[in-house]
Amino acid sequence: MSDMDDLIAFLRARLDEDAALATSGETWSAFDESTQGTRRVDVDHSFERVVACTRSWRGEHIARHDPARTLREVDAKRVLLADYERFVAERRSMMGGWDSYPEPSPVLTAFAAVYADHPDYRPEWRP
Repeated sequence: MSDMDDLIAFLRARLDEDAALATSGETWSAFDESTQGTRRVDVDHSFERVVACTRSWRGEHIARHDPARTLREVDAKRVLLADYERFVAERRSMMGGWDSYPEPSPVLTAFAAVYADHPDYRPEWRP
């Protein structure tokens, strides 16, 4: 397996993990709680209900990263990853099997940098 294949496998595994967490049945929302600029964020779990009160911008941040958005982001990254793989395969075919992209793609290393704290992340993938 090449470095590029390893990086693609790493990204696919992380996207699968993100999607699995986002499909755990939670719903998030943020709404004004008072005139002092606080927000309340409800996270509805299947076994419990968690309500976090915080300042306005924090509540918005939490609500903005709700599971539905995470799933849309995962889907978008999967499309980009598949398009990249298709491009590399077509280029390799045009070049008679020669791998014209032996080094990890700057685009994919940028995607992977989000997961730099993961134990399987490799330092050579840093953008």
